[in-house]
Amino acid sequence: ANPKKSDNFPTRLTLKEAFHFPVASPEARWDIVIGGVALFLFIIGWIMNLGNRMNVVSRFYRGDKPYYRGLRPWGQTFQRGCVSFFAIASYLSPAALFGLLAFVARNHHMDLPHYFFALLSATCFVLAVFTLPGGMTVYAVEGRTDVLRNPVCAFSRAWARRKMYLHAWLISLASILLSFLGLLVFVVGFLFASVWAWEVVGYVFTVAMYNEPE
Repeated sequence: ANPKKSDNFPTRLTLKEAFHFPVASPEARWDIVIGGVALFLFIIGWIMNLGNRMNVVSRFYRGDKPYYRGLRPWGQTFQRGCVSFFAIASYLSPAALFGLLAFVARNHHMDLPHYFFALLSATCFVLAVFTLPGGMTVYAVEGRTDVLRNPVCAFSRAWARRKMYLHAWLISLASILLSFLGLLVFVVGFLFASVWAWEVVGYVFTVAMYNEPE
C-alpha cells in the first residue's frame, strides 16, 4: 500500500509555491548551504544531493516535517542517491549508445546510418528525460524500484498526468535556467543555486504525480 498522503498536500501547481518551497523554512535554507558545499565532493556530493531530494520528496508527500534534515540520515541518503544515479545512467544509456553509433557512422561517411542512429539517439534521450522525473518520484514516495526498472510503466504513469506533468516540466526548466544566474556570484554560487533548482524539481513532480489525472 502507498504511504498516506498528507492532508495538506497541494492540489494545484504554481510557480510561486514551487520556487518558495526550497527556501520556506530555516531548515530548507540550511539544506541548500549543505547541499552546495557537498557538491565540492564532486560525484559523491552529487549522489548525496540526489538521495536527499528523494528523502525530502518522501517526507513532503507524507507531511513529515521538517522536510529538510541536512542530508541525514547519511546512509539512507547515499543509498537512495546511488539508486537514482544508476537509474539516470541506465535510462540515458540507449541515447548514448545510439549517439556513439551515429558518430562512428559519420566518421566512416555513412550518411544514412548516421542520420538513422542520430534520430534514434535523440528520440531515446527525449523519452528518457521526460520519463525519469516521474519514475524517480514514484521511487521516492513509494520506495518502489520496480517502476524505475520498467520504463514503459514509468512513462505510462507520467503520461496519464501529462497536463500537470508538462506544467511541472515548464517550472523545472525555468528554475534550472534561473540557477545559472548563480554563476554571477563568483561562479560557485551556481552550486547553491542548482541545489535550489533541483529541490524545485522534486516539489513540482511530486505534486504532478500524486494528484488525480485531469
